[in-house]
Amino acid sequence: MRSGLGYEAKKLAARMAECSKAFEELRSRASECVRALEDFESGSVGPEELLMKLSGFLEALSEFGHEFSHLYSSAASILAKLKVAE
Repeated sequence: MRSGLGYEAKKLAARMAECSKAFEELRSRASECVRALEDFESGSVGPEELLMKLSGFLEALSEFGHEFSHLYSSAASILAKLKVAE
């Protein structure tokens, strides 16, 4: 009997790669946001620039959350298939 866990392993690896990619983008956008906040505080950038960086951070955060939810779904699928295989 084939449990489908081989497929789940490939799917999990692919989703983890997407999650890692989204996290790296989130990290980059967070760094940009931190710099913009510091620059705003010092007066070297205006509120428009700060809002643009914050918007980019929130967009990256949303994408990371989306990819993370796929990772969560993969774990749930694996658990369901393990229960069926018992």
